[in-house]
Amino acid sequence: MNREFLFNILFLVLINLLIKPLFIFGVDLGVQNRVGDGEYGLYFTLTSFILLFQIINDFGIQNFNNRHISRHPHLLPKYFPNLLALKIILSTAFVLIVVPAALLSGYEWAVMPLLLVLLVNQVLIHLTFFLRSNLSGLGHFRVDSFFSALDKLLMLVTCGALFFLPFPVTIMHFALAQTLALALTALWVFIALRRRARFPVRPGWAKNWKAGRAFLVALFRQSAPYALVVFLMYTYSRLDVVLLERLLPDGRVQADVFAGAFRLLDAANMFGYLFATLLLPMFARLRGKGEPVAPLVKMSLSLIWAGSVALAATVFFARYELVALMFPEKATAYRADTLGILIWVFVPVSVTYVFSTLLTADGRLMQMNRFFVVAVGMDVLLNLILTPTWKAQGAAVSALVTQGFVATAMVGLCVRAFGFSVHWQHWAPLLGYGLVVVASAVLVFGYVPWPWYAQAGLLLAVSAVAAFALGLVRVRAWLEGMG
Repeated sequence: MNREFLFNILFLVLINLLIKPLFIFGVDLGVQNRVGDGEYGLYFTLTSFILLFQIINDFGIQNFNNRHISRHPHLLPKYFPNLLALKIILSTAFVLIVVPAALLSGYEWAVMPLLLVLLVNQVLIHLTFFLRSNLSGLGHFRVDSFFSALDKLLMLVTCGALFFLPFPVTIMHFALAQTLALALTALWVFIALRRRARFPVRPGWAKNWKAGRAFLVALFRQSAPYALVVFLMYTYSRLDVVLLERLLPDGRVQADVFAGAFRLLDAANMFGYLFATLLLPMFARLRGKGEPVAPLVKMSLSLIWAGSVALAATVFFARYELVALMFPEKATAYRADTLGILIWVFVPVSVTYVFSTLLTADGRLMQMNRFFVVAVGMDVLLNLILTPTWKAQGAAVSALVTQGFVATAMVGLCVRAFGFSVHWQHWAPLLGYGLVVVASAVLVFGYVPWPWYAQAGLLLAVSAVAAFALGLVRVRAWLEGMG
């Protein structure tokens, strides 16, 4: 299992490094720089507002399906058509509920067309996630890895074409170009799944509604804890920018600043999400067979910790140059310092990806949800205190504190549930690595008279050496272990 994980995570990282940064820093950033101040902030805020209602659109179906198909692949013909029909019903309700909720929250009618397009995009995104969960659940990890980047590859084409239009690009053009790419992705994934698994498309209860109603109730009960996990995680992760935009007179401008900083965090989180996507079916299979999960946890945590700390430190110390590069006409120290705070969120989020995925695979959802409820309350309170004064930077601090609390809670739950060792010898290399990287960053950016990009490259190289020296990266041992 270690060998399979290592191969697939390297493949995932490679394919996503080739494609997703081109979209994020080429197309997405280019659109933000072309549209007016606050227009991209509105797009980002509406997207975050929509995600607060994601529980309706997904209701935990993706995680539920991934875990159950990983353990019982033979159930796919029974589950797929029924879950697909249920997902269509939920997605319809999702659209019908979010629009009036947005109006009641104070959004004007003028933004409703954009909201509707973004709603359709979210439906397509999570439809693709559901289809991919069947592929990974059946063990087709490499096919799933390819599809993880296909949407961005197609967006490079559809959204990149916007820059050749003979008229000014608007945020609506950007959203519609994404719709086309997402629809093509969902269709392609469905065809690939259809070729690899035999299943009916029409649900079994299509002719017998009474039996179907009982099946739907059973599915709702089983997926409800997963739905609550998704809802709470989206809430404490996305509420910052929504509160920022709603609380301040210049909220859309501040949301634009936050979105600019969040872009780098979102690009970094891509790798954490890839870890979680790959780890969930693997953890589920290990637990289903009664095999130990500690080796896979240790390997994945070491890898993601080494990468997240090194990347966060590099971005923090190069924040002024990065902002000047990304926003030639909008670069300010305020934007750079917001990025400097927000990028450290990547470290606790990465830790959460590993441990919350293990807890999800083992079905310990209610235990997680208790802490997620606390995290939502903490995030709201911190934003109400910090945002009026510190604006976008206050929202960034709120996110950092909240995510730090969640990561600590998830580690604690796993230690208690699985009996992981808390001996200092197991944690010292991780803490030592963090100290080495930060100290190296201070020396490199403070005393090495090189251009900033050369300093950043040197710091990443030093971080890689430190990861090997402290035993965080031991490829040979992993390959000779459980593989």
